[in-house]
Amino acid sequence: MVRSFLAVVAPVVLVVACSAPAPSVEAQSSDALKGCYGQASSSVPADGRYYLTTFGGPSESQPLSCGGSSNSGSWYYAASKQRYGCGAHLRIEANGRCVVAQAADYGPDVCVEKASGRPVLDASPLVGKVLFGEPNLGWSDRAAVTVTQVANATPLGPCKAPSPSPSPSPPAHDAGASPAKSCSSDGDCNPGNDGAGKICAAHVCVAGCHSDAQCPGNTSCLGGFCK
Repeated sequence: MVRSFLAVVAPVVLVVACSAPAPSVEAQSSDALKGCYGQASSSVPADGRYYLTTFGGPSESQPLSCGGSSNSGSWYYAASKQRYGCGAHLRIEANGRCVVAQAADYGPDVCVEKASGRPVLDASPLVGKVLFGEPNLGWSDRAAVTVTQVANATPLGPCKAPSPSPSPSPPAHDAGASPAKSCSSDGDCNPGNDGAGKICAAHVCVAGCHSDAQCPGNTSCLGGFCK
């Protein structure tokens, strides 16, 4: 049994070979962490969503169950070897930032995940620093991240986050056609008592409908168009 439980489960007294830092005031006053027995979940969440916690900083350097040491938090490692396997490289994203860490330890305890209400990824303080500007994160911080396993050849450390999807361009119009009417709602495209068969998309009136009331005459809205 190695550390990741201690770093995240500070509120619980565990019998382990290595020493643990003194519990924080928050940890001592919390009764949410109960039933910690050194058991970690091996279930990988389908959406890849976790809360990020950190361990193994300068004041608590410790051995890792996959071998080696946290080296006082000087490299990009993570727990969850029971989920991904020793040596797996994990892409961790939050706040438009990205970092790759290596699964090198076991944990955290299932009691931590029950208390937080979500799976937890325990990782190097460097990971917290890159993603949140904060190297010391606990389960109650609820720092949400998305985790994806990537090829082991992927370099550890900060990586390039995916670019946001571009905004849709207004629909093209035939040459010589009247300029499209600008709008802020479907109502701007359907003045009067009879619908014009148009909707507002990207602030431009285009053909389409969301209800029968937007269709002219006796036509009805079927499949997004007046028929």
